[in-house]
Amino acid sequence: MNKTFFFLACLLGCGLAGFARAVTTTGTINATLTLTNGCLINGDPATSNVNFGTLDFGTHPATFEELSATLSGATGDGIRVRCTTGATFSVQITGSNPAPVNVYGAETASPRYLVLGSDASQGIAYTLYNDAAFTSPIANNAGLRASGIPDPVNGNIYPVYGRVTQGGNNTSVPAGTYSDVINVQIIY
Repeated sequence: MNKTFFFLACLLGCGLAGFARAVTTTGTINATLTLTNGCLINGDPATSNVNFGTLDFGTHPATFEELSATLSGATGDGIRVRCTTGATFSVQITGSNPAPVNVYGAETASPRYLVLGSDASQGIAYTLYNDAAFTSPIANNAGLRASGIPDPVNGNIYPVYGRVTQGGNNTSVPAGTYSDVINVQIIY
């Protein structure tokens, strides 16, 4: 009888052991995503090295009196900014070349300088404006104002115009290519 009892105990134990292995464990996995405000600048989501376009004064005789230019880029004139709904942002022009030793043209309250590539001591003073009438100069680190009705695809339009005045038809202005790098900062 001990053998029978032992045999039954073994069978019962093996049956319970097989049953014990059929345990199911359940739980969860948390998935997360955090989105921050984002902007498209001239249609591009990049946050650095954005091509804002060109402010091209063109080619003229060195004996100029007044020259004007309009910022032109891939999405039209001006800087285009479209941000996520409810995002606040500002558009600014920052930094400028220091005044060269010899400056031609009028220096306004917010001057910038186009510097001669072959001689950094020679420069042409110019001013950036936020309007085509050249009445709202753009000061460094001051916010630009949007103009017109926002484009549904490219957003708000921030126009930028440049003007050189009082060249004086001066024959002592050195001929050559003058340039400036205009830094733009969009904070959102």
